[in-house]
Amino acid sequence: MTPTAPTLIPAFLMAYSDSSFTNPHEVVKAAEPENRTGDFTHMGAKYWGFETVRHRATTVLSEEQALAYDHNAYHWLHIGFKKRAQISQIKISTKWFTGNQVKTVSVVLLDKHSGTEHQVLTRVSLNPDAEHSFDIAPTPATECRVLCFHEGGISRINLFGQATAIQPPVRDNVLASAEISQVSNEHYGSPLMAVKGVRAEEHMVGWESARNGFGEQALFHLAQPTVIDEIIVDTYMHRLNPPLSCHVFGLTLQTPDTLGDIMAYAPRWQLEFSDGSQVIPDNFQAYMLAEQYLQEKVPNNKQFKIKLHHKAGSPWRAILPFAPLRADTYHQFDTLADAGAVTHVLYMHYPNGGVHGLKMFGHNLKAADQPGA
Repeated sequence: MTPTAPTLIPAFLMAYSDSSFTNPHEVVKAAEPENRTGDFTHMGAKYWGFETVRHRATTVLSEEQALAYDHNAYHWLHIGFKKRAQISQIKISTKWFTGNQVKTVSVVLLDKHSGTEHQVLTRVSLNPDAEHSFDIAPTPATECRVLCFHEGGISRINLFGQATAIQPPVRDNVLASAEISQVSNEHYGSPLMAVKGVRAEEHMVGWESARNGFGEQALFHLAQPTVIDEIIVDTYMHRLNPPLSCHVFGLTLQTPDTLGDIMAYAPRWQLEFSDGSQVIPDNFQAYMLAEQYLQEKVPNNKQFKIKLHHKAGSPWRAILPFAPLRADTYHQFDTLADAGAVTHVLYMHYPNGGVHGLKMFGHNLKAADQPGA
């Protein structure tokens, strides 16, 4: 029996260390890399694919009047597959990168289903303006991490194989059927746009607040009580304006008309000064915009920590109390606090910025287990 030829596995770029010169999402496309000779941006010559800043391996030591070199320094790409597959071939193109290509790469395949990872290529060399093909032992994977030693450009990375019999379940975004209220800022977009975000565009779109925000929020009224077990916050294409952190809390509410009172117990932003003193403003945004912290009688009122205050006894339960966010990244949070089934989800991020996609997945309780049954 003739073995089945490997086929291209559809992929998307989840995250990367840097791609200051290009739109790195082109690197996982099946399309032939374009010849952009003579095409320029404010950054110089325009290339297709992924190209990093220079000098990743070298650090300036000014006080010693020296330079430090790290042979193991690298840039990286993290690629997600749209289906779980047995990967048997990796093709890497440096087309059009004639002297600024990545010199060597290592490739690690990760499988979230089995919790395994395998390094299938180790510092293999890449030639300028060339196509490279690497056959590997079939390896199950849902994601791929490419380590680029030390810097440079790659125009295309395609992975080939066969879809596995076991595939991750297709689940509905529970926010898609939710009502939305308590939105703090909709200056450039709305939470609803983020709920619908599926990376269909090649530009920023979604929910982006104005720069005067100091902590944004949106409340989702779920269609039915749900145990949230996975959260996606996608800052796709938001390269210079993502929020710095996100926070998710849940609430089980049997009487909707009490929501207004319960919102008074929602987590709030507080300042913590170097002497240990804390301030929880009634209106944190107004407090920060007016620089009212300069009026606080503390040793250093110009520097302080900002924390989320979750009042003891609050009916709000933490689902994801604190998570840092990166630019242009598909954040997948599946290690969450056990908040049980919730009817309302409060999503918050700090301080402001853009979110392309916002998804939450979970399972509904049986009717006998639902609150009030």
